[in-house]
Amino acid sequence: MARQIEEILKSATIRDLRLESGEAVSRSTSLGEVCEILDRRRFNAVAVCDDRRVVGIFTQRDLLFRVALERVDPDTPIGELMTPEPLTIELHQPLREAVRAMTERGFRNLPLVDSEGRWVGMVSSRNVLRYIAEHFPEAVLNLPPRLHQQLARPEGG
Repeated sequence: MARQIEEILKSATIRDLRLESGEAVSRSTSLGEVCEILDRRRFNAVAVCDDRRVVGIFTQRDLLFRVALERVDPDTPIGELMTPEPLTIELHQPLREAVRAMTERGFRNLPLVDSEGRWVGMVSSRNVLRYIAEHFPEAVLNLPPRLHQQLARPEGG
């Protein structure tokens, strides 16, 4: 099973994922506006762009750790709060590169860019999990409640 998932991840590209459109804002967009976008669209992150070039990312983690704990004014430009120069990924890149960045560096979202480096969307860990679940539904549905748990026999057996 693990070998099958590994093979899928070797051949799949970001283009194979079912992606949501994502949202991009400018540096001058207020924190309040970004919070409304995150809430209304149920996104985990927004890309911050200058002329469609990704210059930053603002995530729910940023909202929690940089904003809520410090009580930042909602009129603050997001350019002052974003994580600058985030890692980006292109449509043609292997899915395994997104998985590697997400697992090794703890990212949940990666801005998606075209071959010219212009923002086109967002890749989230949810997109990757959905892809794996769609390709291996039986394996995903039969996972134990806790991944480290070893069941003595199949449920109901």
